[in-house]
Amino acid sequence: MDISAARDDVIEYAPCRYGGSRLWFRGPRRSVRSPYVACIGGCGVYGRYVRAPWPHLLEARIGRTVVNLGVENAGIDAYLNDPGALATAANARVLVIQLTGTHNTSNRFYATHPRRNDRFLKASQALISLYPEMDFTDVHFTRHLLARLQAICPERFGMVAQEVQMAWQSRMRSFVSRMEGDVFLLWFAPGALKDLQNDVLGKEPLLTHDLVDSLARHVCGTLEAVPTQWRLADECLAVPPLEQHRASHLPGAQAHAVAADRVAQAILPMLQ
Repeated sequence: MDISAARDDVIEYAPCRYGGSRLWFRGPRRSVRSPYVACIGGCGVYGRYVRAPWPHLLEARIGRTVVNLGVENAGIDAYLNDPGALATAANARVLVIQLTGTHNTSNRFYATHPRRNDRFLKASQALISLYPEMDFTDVHFTRHLLARLQAICPERFGMVAQEVQMAWQSRMRSFVSRMEGDVFLLWFAPGALKDLQNDVLGKEPLLTHDLVDSLARHVCGTLEAVPTQWRLADECLAVPPLEQHRASHLPGAQAHAVAADRVAQAILPMLQ
């Protein structure tokens, strides 16, 4: 069982699965009898350390069933590699995809774990040849891998970055093309989408505004939820001491409310 299925002392995550999926999602389990709204993405959808993540709040705002398919640290590969999750997303009347970094996508330079996409599995011969001085044995996560590669040689890293971005773009287009309902992209972060141009290995590694814009004609719209307060200090008080640093980087209750309001405003006309 991965970290998304674990439980904190004060919050019941009620982990569940849909359609024979091997992935664990946040519950309580919702009915997948059409019509329903589905939400996919990483930590910003799953809602660690908050009692009611934005998909839960969205359900109350629109009066329709909302299925939370968020998986912590997931990339688009987690859904493409899982028939149950893919089918549940595809059958939704409206699907909201939280935009996440491109780094958790398998490509011709390296492979990631099929479900825990933030886990680096192995380097390809192409990457080994490109970085002969690199020792990959002590690298376990994709962000760590990219940071090491950039530090060794920024010029060669540019080739890796381009490949990772192209793989992500192709995978996203493939995923969206399989959806039967209306699809929206959601940028849920403490900073604006336009600021991604300078975000190389930041919050969402190698994701750029141009990359997101390239998907525009394939979806109904790109939404932005940029809360003025990402997580308030007192929201970490109920978090176990060893997890407070991690919690401080994740959205709090007020941020989730902002996301729910923004998504509800956009998708309500689709549900009339």
